[in-house]
Amino acid sequence: MLEVRNLTKNYGDLVAVDDLSFEVDEGDFVTLLGPSGCGKSTTLHSIAGLVDPTNGQILLHGDDITDTPPNERNIGMAFQHNALFPHMTAVENIEYGLKMHGYSQKDVDDRVDELLELVQMSEHGDHKPGELSGGQQQRISLARAVAYEPDLLLLDEPLTGLDRVLREEMRREIKRIQDEVGVTTLYVTHDQEEALSLSDKIVVLWNGMKQQEGSADELYESPINEFVAEFVGKSSKFTGEVVSVADRVVDTSAGEMYLDGSMSFEEGQEIALYVRPEHVEVSPSSVEGKNVFTGRARQVTNLGSYAEVIVELANGMTVLAETESFPSIQNGDDVYIQFDPEDVIAL
Repeated sequence: MLEVRNLTKNYGDLVAVDDLSFEVDEGDFVTLLGPSGCGKSTTLHSIAGLVDPTNGQILLHGDDITDTPPNERNIGMAFQHNALFPHMTAVENIEYGLKMHGYSQKDVDDRVDELLELVQMSEHGDHKPGELSGGQQQRISLARAVAYEPDLLLLDEPLTGLDRVLREEMRREIKRIQDEVGVTTLYVTHDQEEALSLSDKIVVLWNGMKQQEGSADELYESPINEFVAEFVGKSSKFTGEVVSVADRVVDTSAGEMYLDGSMSFEEGQEIALYVRPEHVEVSPSSVEGKNVFTGRARQVTNLGSYAEVIVELANGMTVLAETESFPSIQNGDDVYIQFDPEDVIAL
């Protein structure tokens, strides 16, 4: 449906996007994920027609739209700052795009009513943006972006600036609205939780280049490099030297660590090892299994439905573990940690 081919954007000597290619299938929710300055917004703005690429092509339904004016692309967009017209009511903001696309007044009225109901803002149609909360403004921004039934919806960090609770609420609302409308969506964020919870596919960017693309579980469970392993989800990192390929043993500064399955490494090779916190068991008493280490609980953080425990090992490195809420472990307690060989990500 959308195909980005070898997209490159230079700003003088700065390469903002470097030979980027990916596809978005009809009806999918795809996220461009990466830190600030990685090229994700530049990519989105290039697709919208707001930025002229230095090289590459952008195709929509097989048609090359690289040089097509923005108003001829039939693409809806919601920005990081919602860009609502402050002097217009919510209804008038939604009407604006419909009238620009030639809808009759009756069709405009019907469509606005339908959209206000969709975003659960039927009682706020006569309010101006200054009279709405941040979340309500984003709901109207989304309604305006999908009003004229675009082929593609672009969302550029729309939840930035909202508090945590509101971000979570709006995250669920965005997915609900996308599911109900069925619009193909390309979303930009630096927030891994947003990407993991919303996306059919994620494209991870760094320094303008694609690092990996795939489903949320593929990126989380099988990252292909250290950047993806560290950026997508939380983890604890060990480094060490492969001492036995046959036995799948790596010598780390914390002690010997066992891996699972066949190894593509050679003896003597230095590798990085990652363990996700939900795979780390932490206990005040001795535990059985491979990859058992002793340490001291340095920080216990209760997060309601679960708790995070930071354990300092004998070599000074720290390991993050998740456990049941309000555990009996206290700061300063001597503890044991254990994780299974099959849960170690080796890169």
